[in-house]
Amino acid sequence: MTTPRKILCLCQQYDLREMFGDGFKAHPDLELVLPDEVTDPTQIKYVLAFRPLPDAFDPLRDLRMVMSVGAGVDGLLLHPGLPSDVPLIRMVNPEQAEMMAGFAAWHVVGHHRGMLDFPAFQRDRLWKAGHCIDMPSSFPVTVLGFGNMGRAIGRALAAMGYPVRAWAGRARVEDGIEVLAGEDGLRQVLAEAKAVVGVLPLTDATRGFFNFRTFAMMRPDALLVQLGRGGHLIEDDLIAALDTGQLARAALDVFQTEPLPPESPLWTHPKVMVTPHIASDSSGSAVAAAVYASITSHESGRRPEGLVDRDRGY
Repeated sequence: MTTPRKILCLCQQYDLREMFGDGFKAHPDLELVLPDEVTDPTQIKYVLAFRPLPDAFDPLRDLRMVMSVGAGVDGLLLHPGLPSDVPLIRMVNPEQAEMMAGFAAWHVVGHHRGMLDFPAFQRDRLWKAGHCIDMPSSFPVTVLGFGNMGRAIGRALAAMGYPVRAWAGRARVEDGIEVLAGEDGLRQVLAEAKAVVGVLPLTDATRGFFNFRTFAMMRPDALLVQLGRGGHLIEDDLIAALDTGQLARAALDVFQTEPLPPESPLWTHPKVMVTPHIASDSSGSAVAAAVYASITSHESGRRPEGLVDRDRGY
């Protein structure tokens, strides 16, 4: 019987084996292990990680691959102990993208139809109906970032009748959606959108992307749905934009500091909906399948799906 490949779980917040371990039962040749179970670090060739401790990689002298449990890899790219020559793999899971699309659509429809106001109406026993609602065709949506997640979001909203345009690093038409690029393209898509969905990768160019300057480009009746990375958003600038009427509402699933500190004003701001980084997730079986595919591709000399270009940051 072949000795299972040991895959070290590195995460300072969660027990990845507890979260995803059931999915690995279908792959008996893979074994998830925790740091305190490793007696010989040279046996560890593969790591499954999400926000590992600063010294987590130090004992690993024969590391072949690091796999992220999420689509975002900025925390790993910036990790001081991850060797630059070790392949880094991000999670690519179509179902995860569809979950993200459903989450984004829920917020867009909620803002469009005024549904987010009804919990307060119910609390106050206020029967308030009959207000005029634009048809979806009159409610343009912009998706910032058009990778795996952005394409799924764009397709879902377009299928519901919303005019969708996107902004990314390269102009093109994809899945019937026009993708603009550059500063002029950004100004155009932000100026027209009644909802803006952010799923950009976090790079040096996009860090602090949502700030006074970009909020000034947006409509005052627009919704921001921020699902990318916490580092995209200058939170104080958002609060100022909401307080001055530069922006109508924000739905935030990612934050500069996670968990969001109890003293953050975002918790109680009347125009902000906070969710705890749950816009999309992967099942144990999906994570296990992705890990198995990445390892077998790597060992056979093929390029694993989701291989990160370190120069681009994703």
